[in-house]
Order: sequence, then structure tokens, then C-alpha cells
Amino acid sequence: MEQETTIRDAQTEDFSFGSHGLKALMAAGYYLLLYIPFILPYIIWGKAATRLSLFWDSKSIAYKENDKTSPLHSFIVMYCIYFLFDAVIFLSWILGFLFLTYTFIDASNFSSDDIMGYFAALFALYVSAILIKAAKEAFYFILNHILVTLWKWILNVVSAIGRCCIHVWSLNFVYRKKD
Repeated sequence: MEQETTIRDAQTEDFSFGSHGLKALMAAGYYLLLYIPFILPYIIWGKAATRLSLFWDSKSIAYKENDKTSPLHSFIVMYCIYFLFDAVIFLSWILGFLFLTYTFIDASNFSSDDIMGYFAALFALYVSAILIKAAKEAFYFILNHILVTLWKWILNVVSAIGRCCIHVWSLNFVYRKKD
């Protein structure tokens, strides 16, 4: 069974500059300056490339008429939910680099401002993998939690309306018998 996670601060001991100061500085520098802007996008891009490779090896995104009761729905779910986001993450770096480089070479005077803008755009492109992955997880959250909860609520409302109609109909017969 899946456990729900709640976000809360970890309980810690009292601060001691001698034992916590240097480690806190190293952790802040590592995660803010190295891990998040450089290592994390590469990990996300690499995992997307790995999943795409596994899709290619298994040929699991295919329309199979005899496989399930609703083959088109299964194909669309596999394509849109599992494949599309990873393909966008993977191709964004390749196509983005080619587009930025072509645009830079085509419209540039090769001044220092143009070169700095090019590298800033490359860095933004590199970090875009994080934003696409965040959009993927937000989409998963909406599908898994909000839409499922909404669907259950709608079914409960329809079921309650149906039960109400049955009871009203039963009361109608009881009322007619008394006449």
C-alpha cells in the first residue's frame, strides 16, 4: 500500500557553530551551486533517455487490438502520459541546442553581449529539463489525485441521486396504496 507523504521540518538538535557551521556551508554551496543547476538536469535528462530506450526495446507503445478491452485508450495513455513528456525532455536539449546555435550564428555579430546571451540561453535550456519534469509530476498529480477524487465524488453523487429516486418512487407506491 502506498503511504502518503507529508512535508514537515526534520527535528534536529540545537545549533553548534563548531559542528554544524562548516557542514551547513558545504551543503548550501553544493546543492545551490552544483547539484541543482548542473547535476540534477543531467540526471533527469538521462532518466528520460533511459525510459525512451526501454520503450524502444520493449515496443510497449503500440496499438494492440486484441490486447485489452479498450486498446485505443491504452495506446493513448501510454503515449501521452508515459512517452510524450520523456520525449520532450530528451529532444529539448538536442533540438534546443541546434536551434540556439543556428539562431546565434545566423543573427549575431559575435560581440561579447551576443556570446553572453548565447551562454545564458544554453544554461536556461539545460535547466529546462527540471521545469518539464516538474510539469510532468504536476500532470501526474492532477490525474492521480484530483481527477480520481473528482470522479469518485461524481459517482457518489449520481449514486445518491439514484438511491433518492428509488426511495421517492417507493414512497409514491405506498402513497397510492392508501387511497
